[in-house]
Amino acid sequence: MKNKKPIDFKNKILKFRPLPFKNYENFDLDRLAICAMHFLEEYKIPLYFDYIAVSLFKFFPEKFSMANFRQYPDTNRISKALRRLVDQKRKNWATGSIENGFYITETGKEIAIQVGELLLNPDMLKRRPLSIIKKSRGRSSKDDIEEIKKSEIFQRWLQKNHQITDYEILSFLRAVPYTPKNLLLQYLENLKQSAVAMKDKKVIDFLGWLEEKFYNLFH
Repeated sequence: MKNKKPIDFKNKILKFRPLPFKNYENFDLDRLAICAMHFLEEYKIPLYFDYIAVSLFKFFPEKFSMANFRQYPDTNRISKALRRLVDQKRKNWATGSIENGFYITETGKEIAIQVGELLLNPDMLKRRPLSIIKKSRGRSSKDDIEEIKKSEIFQRWLQKNHQITDYEILSFLRAVPYTPKNLLLQYLENLKQSAVAMKDKKVIDFLGWLEEKFYNLFH
C-alpha cells in the first residue's frame, strides 16, 4: 500500500481569506481567537501557536496585525489572548500552552459556535434575539458555585474591589455582545438558584450585589 501524503496544514492556512472588518469590529480578541481555534479544529488542523497566530491574522487582520507593520501578525497580542483563554479564573475556554498546543473546552466550543454564526451572519442580531450560553447537560449547582468562586470578579468583590466593567460581567455570564437583558437576567437567576441550593451565603450576596450594581444591564 502507498503511504498517504501528509496533510499540508501550512498551505491550507495560507489560503484563508479575511472577513470584512464590519463583521468583527465589535468583537473582543478572546472571542475571535476561540472562534478561529474552533474553525481550525473543525478542519482537523492542530491547534499549534503558529497555526493559530497566522489564522487569526488571515481572518481578522485589523485586530491582529502589528501596529507599525500591518502586513505581519502581532504575536505578542495573540499570545496574551491565548493565555487569557486558558486561565481558569478568567475564561477557561481552552487548555494547553503556547509551547505544546491547545485544546478547546466545552464552554469555549459553545462560545465559538455562537460567535462564528454572528461573524458570518452579522444581520442575525436584527432578525432574532441572541441566546446566551446554556448550562451544559449534567452540570450541577456545585459546579456553578465552584466556577463562580474561581472567577476574577468574585475574588475582587471579596477584596471590596468593585471596579468591574460591563464587559467583565458579560464574560462572567458567558454572554456575547448584544445579548438581550431578559436572557442575562435569566442566567443570573439560574446562578442564584444554584447558590440557594448549595446554601452558599457569600455567593448569594455576591449575585445580589451584582444585580443591584449593574441594574441597567439586567433590567
